[in-house]
Amino acid sequence: MTKDGKIEIMIASSVYGFEDQIKLVCGLFEQMDYHPVNSQYKTMQTDPSKSNLQNCLEAVRNCDCLFGIIRPVYGTGVIGETSITHEEMNLAIALKKPRWFIAHRDVRVARVLLYQYMYNEDRSKNESFVYKATKLLDDIRIIDIYNDTIQNDVPNEQRIGHWTDEYFELDDIKKVIQTQFSDKERILNIIKKMKTL
Repeated sequence: MTKDGKIEIMIASSVYGFEDQIKLVCGLFEQMDYHPVNSQYKTMQTDPSKSNLQNCLEAVRNCDCLFGIIRPVYGTGVIGETSITHEEMNLAIALKKPRWFIAHRDVRVARVLLYQYMYNEDRSKNESFVYKATKLLDDIRIIDIYNDTIQNDVPNEQRIGHWTDEYFELDDIKKVIQTQFSDKERILNIIKKMKTL
């Protein structure tokens, strides 16, 4: 929470080609009296002695909750095998932070279409599968982000916090934000409850 009692919500998303929409999403949270934390929105504190990845992960650790937007663009901040956005979302899951995810319809459609090529019959990854970037999906690791958020590798009965809404237009994102976050008392109760998990 901020000093004035606002809920700090981290907005995790790839940015390039989505700048105006990120501003709108963060602005909507601000209008609802949250404190949106996002580097593109200039509301993320940074420590010059740390890397970009370290600063972003520190923001995830410090926030009260996270709103993750999975777009068909993986992001430019790729360090090693994963992007900064992917690391942010995975850390929120690992820390059992209150989190809400929303994925572009094209990501879900691509996952359904490519699943038969990406995985073997025993659900293990098909190591011979090679993906070339397309206008629909620029990196196959976007499917990995989606799978992580829905907890694809966890048995169905053990999944918690794996709801991932689908969006196609900006209005869909706005609707999800209104539905999920308009009742701040509810969000505060979820934050308190999840601190005990």
